[in-house]
Amino acid sequence: MKKFLSRISLTAIVILMLTNVYAGQSSAGAQFLAIFPGVRGASVGGAYTIGAPSAEIVYWNPAGLNSVSQKCMSVSHADYFVDINYENIALALPMGRGTLGFHGIGLFSGDIMETTIEQPDGTGNHFSVNDFAFGVSYAWSMTNKFDAGVTFKALGLTIDKVSAYGWAFDVGAIYKTGLLGNTAVSFVIKNFGNDMRYSGEGLEGLQAITENPFEEEDVKYSLISEDFSIPLSFSLGLASNIKLTEMQKLVLHFEAGNSIDQQESLKLGLEWQYADYYYIGAGHGNFESMISPKADFEDIGGNMKSWTLGGGINFGKYFSKDMWIQYSWENHKYFGGISRYGLEMAF
Repeated sequence: MKKFLSRISLTAIVILMLTNVYAGQSSAGAQFLAIFPGVRGASVGGAYTIGAPSAEIVYWNPAGLNSVSQKCMSVSHADYFVDINYENIALALPMGRGTLGFHGIGLFSGDIMETTIEQPDGTGNHFSVNDFAFGVSYAWSMTNKFDAGVTFKALGLTIDKVSAYGWAFDVGAIYKTGLLGNTAVSFVIKNFGNDMRYSGEGLEGLQAITENPFEEEDVKYSLISEDFSIPLSFSLGLASNIKLTEMQKLVLHFEAGNSIDQQESLKLGLEWQYADYYYIGAGHGNFESMISPKADFEDIGGNMKSWTLGGGINFGKYFSKDMWIQYSWENHKYFGGISRYGLEMAF
């Protein structure tokens, strides 16, 4: 009984820790939704609400799907902190009047050894912590300069024998000004959805009323998890092209954003492109941290993202369709860097 109660107590503590630590400022959970998805957008500091016409854009701004002219798929893997795996898959299907998109996101801990107060070296059992989202998107042209898009996604969080489920919407738009290097501006609202709450077998058990086995039976109890919000955010973006030669150009990316669990932040990125064959990108996920490298956690408002770098090569010239091999690296203020690997292909 004590072992069982210890496990329940530890599970409850883990839930509280994840809800608060993931939230950054203790106001939102499900923080896997705030991790940079894909590869190319991560290489420019996450300032990617206006990006290349590929399936990956569905993560950043559903309106960007309307620029995709061919069926394509994107898959990526990230080596996240402490051996956690972060997986993404996206699909874009142009349909004449608009573009349909699908995507999946998963954050997987792998096996974690269960320990208790009585057995700090392990009980012999293992559990896992997994977060996931599945979404469907649609984008269309409202005018020849204005694209809009919307995403609906189902969310799930699991910790051993407890889980939480919810839903969310993303809404975005892109306006192509046609000025100053085909400058475009965008806005995106992400993760507008319901509050979530953990429940399940792991929060239930039996409590003995007395140590006398001949008296009252054990009483069943159920712990109630508090509701928590998901990381609702709003972003304004800008992208502008600088033509270098007939084959080369620079793309400047800028994004100002605000989230319910972090203070306002600025993201900057720069991408060099050589036709549709190569690209190299660099950026920073938090301008405040960039100009004040000694700022602490509170000074940067919980946003610990830092420098990013990445690139991709299109092997499509060897095939009949585009096939991008991509890599990006993201530095972090306190932990080690994150490597991302991706494949984008048309079909």
